[in-house]
Formats: sequence, structure tokens, C-alpha cells
Amino acid sequence: ANRGAPHPLRLSFSALDEASLHPDMLHRDLARWDCQRVGERAEIRWPADELVWLSPDAGEPLSTLDPDVTYVVSGLVDRSVVSGRSLERSRAAGGRAVRLPLRECAPRPDVHPILSVVSVVSMLAAVNSGASWEEAIGAALPKRFMERREAEAAARGEGAGGGRLV
Repeated sequence: ANRGAPHPLRLSFSALDEASLHPDMLHRDLARWDCQRVGERAEIRWPADELVWLSPDAGEPLSTLDPDVTYVVSGLVDRSVVSGRSLERSRAAGGRAVRLPLRECAPRPDVHPILSVVSVVSMLAAVNSGASWEEAIGAALPKRFMERREAEAAARGEGAGGGRLV
């Protein structure tokens, strides 16, 4: 998605020295990306005032992309999601944290905020190339996210917008 974008993002994958889970696969997969590979963590490589962490736990939504900052997409590879981890890392590094504007711009305000790195980069690349957040999120959000929420709403007797039917 980024490579074919009219205005591709400058991508850097950091903390690769700490990638202990399938490091050969990680490096093989990254070879397909047009990106810089960085061994150290983002907070070591770049100044804290230039970092903006994307965290689903942040209160403030990302509204516009600033070409003068580095956005940290925390692709933490865990067996399970640990709530607040990326927000904690941003605070520990002295950086600012924002979340993608899913509640404001997704087709449903209740879509799951935990996304793959590929989905997040696709959204950022689309917005960087001139798409609205609504367009970018709609195109990159996995269909199964929407289908799951629609099924849950139907089981509760709610309509497509999440409100109760009376």
C-alpha cells in the first residue's frame, strides 16, 4: 500500500535487535518493504520531541500528519494484547501519544482499535497521499472487523449504527 501510494511514507522499522520471535522471518518479510531497518528502539534513535506514538489507549485522536515528526507504530508482538503498553512506552520515552481516529471516522465507532502494522501503515500512507481519514480507514480496515461488530450488534438487537432498535 505504501509503495504504490502517490506520496509514500518514509518507513523505518526499529528495535530489530530485540526481535527474538522468529527473527529470520521478520528480516525476510521486511526485505519486501521499502524501509530503513534500525537496530535500536525508536526512543533511542530519534529525539523524544520528534516522536509521536500511535496507541489505541491514547485519548487524543490523530487529526493530521506532520512531516516533521516520526510516528511510532508499536507493533508489539505478543501472544496477547496488553492494554496500555504502547501508551506506557510513549510516556517513558517522553513522547506524545495519539490514537488513530477510528471512533470518529470508521464506518462504525465501535470497531476494534487493535490493528496490524500493515493496516496502520496503509491508513497513514493513504492520508499522507491526500485521502480523508474516512476513506483511508474504510479501505484499510479488515472486513472481518466490521462483520464481527455487525454480527454482535444484530445479536443484541441493534441496528447498523450501533443504536438499539425499538
